[in-house]
Amino acid sequence: MTWNSDKSFKLVGFILFIAFVWYFTSIIAYLLIASIIGVANQPLMRLLGKIKFRKKQLPSTIRAALSMVIMMSLMVGFLAILIPAINAQASALMKVDYESVSDNIGQNLINLENKLRDIGTLGPNEELEHRIGDKLKDLVSTIQLNNIFSGLVSTTGSIFMGIFSILFLSFFFISDKNLFTRIVMLFVPENKYDKTGEILNKINKMLTRYFTGVLIEVSTMMVLISIGGWIVGLQNAILIGFIGGLMNLIPYIGPLIGATIASILVTMTNIYLGLDHTAGLVGGILLVFAIANMIDNFLLQPIIYSNSVHAHPIEIFIVIIMGGTLGGPLGMIIAIPIYTVIRITVKEFFGDQIFIKRLMKDL
Repeated sequence: MTWNSDKSFKLVGFILFIAFVWYFTSIIAYLLIASIIGVANQPLMRLLGKIKFRKKQLPSTIRAALSMVIMMSLMVGFLAILIPAINAQASALMKVDYESVSDNIGQNLINLENKLRDIGTLGPNEELEHRIGDKLKDLVSTIQLNNIFSGLVSTTGSIFMGIFSILFLSFFFISDKNLFTRIVMLFVPENKYDKTGEILNKINKMLTRYFTGVLIEVSTMMVLISIGGWIVGLQNAILIGFIGGLMNLIPYIGPLIGATIASILVTMTNIYLGLDHTAGLVGGILLVFAIANMIDNFLLQPIIYSNSVHAHPIEIFIVIIMGGTLGGPLGMIIAIPIYTVIRITVKEFFGDQIFIKRLMKDL
């Protein structure tokens, strides 16, 4: 085979591989998520491995089943806490005296209307209520409810199918920690086996530390925000803590999104008590988010990112921003794990380059 034909063969193979990945994106995504769950569950698998039955270690399949039961129990536990909080939120909204709220808002709109007329933003005979109503009608007219409903049904079906597929695949990735390695090795030439094995081993260890740290970070933020909301006097402190901790998965902008959602929930639940009281509660929960975020930035994140990824904070910041630019919030979430994989791979194959040595000296 000539050099040109060999090059053409590799090019065609690469194109076919990209086409395969593109066409089966959902399957590839399920495999990647399941492998991540497998990596994240390895500390629990090792802990369960210390349990002896008749002086023998539990089989990996039983440990994997126990690990999944524990994982699902934690999820059910979260839902058991979250659903009553959501019901309480709904009950609080149903108890709101909307007539008094309407009167309160109406009076504030009149005051705002007068101020807008004074500065010339609103015409002398124009009413703010009519302008807002026209804008809302335009917004509603652009929304196609039938498409939204059909899309919601389709999305719900896809979500359930995705959850089932991920859980099914996760069992095998949890029970066999080398499964992902063996899958990758199918595409690796024999002369690269040893080097690739070393790389995958390092990636596995580093990602295990990273995901363990992220789990601790999210759980800590949930607890901190829930306690802070309870101190402020919020009835839905647990719900807000759950949302705040979950949004913290999104680097940098996650706390802002969580604080915004929390402010909206607090306002909707307490608006009937008056604007002054509601503003005080909103200010209190914003202060809670600010304090929790400071603890996260100065204590939790340096430990998680620096010790698990071994990267400089500026390096991490640039990677997360690039991930957000390419993939939005999801890109920001997966930026660090992907960068970790790339970083280790580049160091192993190009570690003799001066720039790579200096950049990754702590890896």
